[in-house]
Amino acid sequence: MLAHFSPSISLELFDLYGLVLQLLVPGETTVFYYNPSGLNCSWDWLWRRNLTTNPQIVWQRNEPAVDLIQQFNSNLFLLACLSPGSNDWELRGLSSSLNHLRGVRVLIEVAGTGSPNDDLLATNILSYCLNNSMLNVMLYFQQWSRYLIIYSFRAFPHFQLIKQKILTQGPARLQMFVDQLADLGGKEIIAIPDLSPPNTFEYKDASGETRVAGYLWRFIAEFASSLGGRLKASYPTWVSGRTAASLYMLELTRNASVDFGLTTTMITEKAFKSYYQYTYPMLYSSWCTMLPMERPLPVYSLFHRIMSYEAVVVVVTASLVLGLLVPAILKYLGINFRERLVHLTPRLLALVLVCACAAQLLSLLISRPTSARIDSFDDLMRSSLKIFGMRSEFYFFDGDFRAKYASAFHLTNDPSELYDNRNYFNTSWAYTITTVKWAVINAQQLHFSRPVFRLSRNMCFNGFMPGSLLIPPESVYRDRLHHFILRMDQSGLIAYWIRMSFYDMVRAGRMTIKDYSQTQQLHALTLKDFRLAWHLSLLGVIISLVAFGLELLRFYIPVFLNSL
Repeated sequence: MLAHFSPSISLELFDLYGLVLQLLVPGETTVFYYNPSGLNCSWDWLWRRNLTTNPQIVWQRNEPAVDLIQQFNSNLFLLACLSPGSNDWELRGLSSSLNHLRGVRVLIEVAGTGSPNDDLLATNILSYCLNNSMLNVMLYFQQWSRYLIIYSFRAFPHFQLIKQKILTQGPARLQMFVDQLADLGGKEIIAIPDLSPPNTFEYKDASGETRVAGYLWRFIAEFASSLGGRLKASYPTWVSGRTAASLYMLELTRNASVDFGLTTTMITEKAFKSYYQYTYPMLYSSWCTMLPMERPLPVYSLFHRIMSYEAVVVVVTASLVLGLLVPAILKYLGINFRERLVHLTPRLLALVLVCACAAQLLSLLISRPTSARIDSFDDLMRSSLKIFGMRSEFYFFDGDFRAKYASAFHLTNDPSELYDNRNYFNTSWAYTITTVKWAVINAQQLHFSRPVFRLSRNMCFNGFMPGSLLIPPESVYRDRLHHFILRMDQSGLIAYWIRMSFYDMVRAGRMTIKDYSQTQQLHALTLKDFRLAWHLSLLGVIISLVAFGLELLRFYIPVFLNSL
């Protein structure tokens, strides 16, 4: 209850102030008294003696109270005292004072006596508030003839003046500051898509009408449906590919030509002055590298894993040691041994070695190992693979990175060339890709017999990119949209809609469910596959010929010397 009240204040106005005090709970809500003309309004007397538990600010200057957003949040209640005649500049000052605080509740008292034109004046003032995105506004006139009338309005689907009489309804039944966004009544919400899959894209439905799909479109359609509105598309008129869609959308949302710009953009230092045109980030993506899966090793290289030149040297050395040196040493030491058993030892060793090599070769042929895994840009430099990317994107990289790894990139100025190679799974290249588009690519790979590409999070160019939608600076949907983004993200629906964008594009005829992976076919071994075996066999023949030649020389040299 009010601690003190003037006898000149009527019981009805006293009831109204009592309701206002209830709206100021909790106590940290700040009361901002806006009276630029210095008029003698009822609240001018009241604020001096009451509201002792709430912070209070009195503004009686001709200029607007700028930068309130830097000091306050939604815990602000504004009381305004306006003149009935020349109130255009006062309303402009009120609107400027509430920059980016359009959701604040405002109670306006119009000074002066009541007249038959009160309804028209209230309509003009409240219409101005609606046109400037101030929805929580109520108004009454300082003096009236018989009873106090509280004016408010219904904003959607169109402006409708509401009059409430305290005398007949009583303060308990008075509806103050109702939620205007609870039901838009079928009002159109205009959104402009960027027509960049999987964000948004257009297609023709069965009846030949142009439709829009994509996870951003589905998101904003669900948002409009939750408010009882109807979503309408405003198709872009700019040339695609020449300038970023976000630059055009910033201009369109700045002048409130559209309600939403459907493109995921990240606020930059250059665009920081347009901070209030960006929503709360609806997703966080990374810009990484999409690498082809490691290819199976060629068959001829499998022999290198089981038959190497080093292994042949070891086998020959072991055979010589067991077949020649060991018997000679045992005979010299006078140890009796069975010569056949000693000569059988290297043969058994060779048999075990052949069986082990055959078993290992068979297992490798059934499941061939893959080439060395690429996990860093240094690994990429050592391979023959290159990253297919856009030349314009390359210059966003750090200078030291470009100088070190420039040779690892194949750059183009034509985005269609990049998209064609990437969308048709050309494994001759690696590609730059965001995690959002990777979710679509990965959903498509679920229909392959085996995955063709993988995303390397160790080879990212930007690991944390918040993506926001674009809205007008004073959008009435801002706060409601922020809560909707949080709910959809926590429920996992945003990630789900991103994955389902692939199937949206399939239904729209933009993509097909087709297996782009190459089936591994088992072929019969060819002479080329035995390249290492032939080399080792030739080496063995050469060694045998050399040994045979040495034996001949050992026999014929004494004969030749005796004949001299």
